[in-house]
Amino acid sequence: MLRTKLSTLLVCMALSAIFFATSVSAYSIRQAAAGPPENVAAAPAPDQQDHAKAKVDKIQKVRPIYKVRPQFFALSPQLGECCLPVPRAKGWELEAQVIFARIKGKVRLSNSYWGQTSWTLGGQLDQDLNGDWGIPDHSPVGSFSLGYRFRPKWSLRYSIMPMELNGSGGNLQNFGFGFGQGSRVKWQRLYQRIDLVYDPIFNLRSRVGVFAGYTRLDEKLSFGGTNWSAWNTAPTFDHQLNMAMAGVEFERCLKTTRFSNTLSLECRAGVAFLDEAFGSDLMTGLRYTIPLGAGRWGYVGGGYRYVTFKKGYSDFKQIDTSLEGGYLKMAFIF
Repeated sequence: MLRTKLSTLLVCMALSAIFFATSVSAYSIRQAAAGPPENVAAAPAPDQQDHAKAKVDKIQKVRPIYKVRPQFFALSPQLGECCLPVPRAKGWELEAQVIFARIKGKVRLSNSYWGQTSWTLGGQLDQDLNGDWGIPDHSPVGSFSLGYRFRPKWSLRYSIMPMELNGSGGNLQNFGFGFGQGSRVKWQRLYQRIDLVYDPIFNLRSRVGVFAGYTRLDEKLSFGGTNWSAWNTAPTFDHQLNMAMAGVEFERCLKTTRFSNTLSLECRAGVAFLDEAFGSDLMTGLRYTIPLGAGRWGYVGGGYRYVTFKKGYSDFKQIDTSLEGGYLKMAFIF
């Protein structure tokens, strides 16, 4: 009896298993047990698909990035070409220069102590500061400048050139009222400039700039000798010039080494005018620039410089001076 019941239970269980197996949507029992295909399992739910699509759309709306050439470049040995160093914006440039100058000057002042004799006795009106007064023909003269680059292509520059020379002597033929071999003269001069510089052309190899500004020249000739106990009691010749100056400057790269040291040619020419006077400041030379790191540079240079000013007040009062010679300079850009 028990055996018959067990057989009946086993037959029922087998029939149930066959019925549920045929109702599964699969080709075989193994396929149904294996689970859904790989691509079906990887597909997200419908709500997840909408969320993923929104993420993709958001990423695609990101603004594209374009490669832009920087305003200022840094020298790199890998460039393999000649490159000028470029100072950074809001940077300073401090320069010191010494000119081994040949100095010349002529003065005409017929109504002075030393000019009346020349006029009344038929002598020469023009007095040579070197030949007649013993001012040295050659003397070193210092010049200093400070520049500030407030915009990538704009800078402001101030320069000053002080000078003081002493001479002694005198020709009795040209001087009166006690002047002679015991006479002395002191020549004091202060040359100042403030220039606004604009660089319309500034690339890897060359730079072209134009400048304009204000020029001030103060000169004073003080005469002394046995007839005057102090310089302030002696006759003087002094004048001031307030002029405008405009010009152009040029720098060209000649060679850049693998350590970014650069040899370049630089030229500068300025013309001064107004105040019934004329002047010029010309310079040309070579410059060797060395990188100091952190956007700083240093350079040394040398060349030739010529500075001249002439003022004609009238036929009886004039002054004409010039300064020319080789120079050496050094500077820091920071």
